[in-house]
Amino acid sequence: MDEVTIGVLALFGFLSIALTHGAKLARDIEEFIEAWRGPARSLRRWWHRRR
Repeated sequence: MDEVTIGVLALFGFLSIALTHGAKLARDIEEFIEAWRGPARSLRRWWHRRR
């Protein structure tokens, strides 16, 4: 293999890893937001009733 082929394979490998981890990170952030949406809504209601 020449250097260009190795470089191209390394680039595609890096992109594959980055996209896989990026998708997982996005899913984790979405789950975190969904988990906190309910408590945040009830806290906001409580704060508005208090005022």
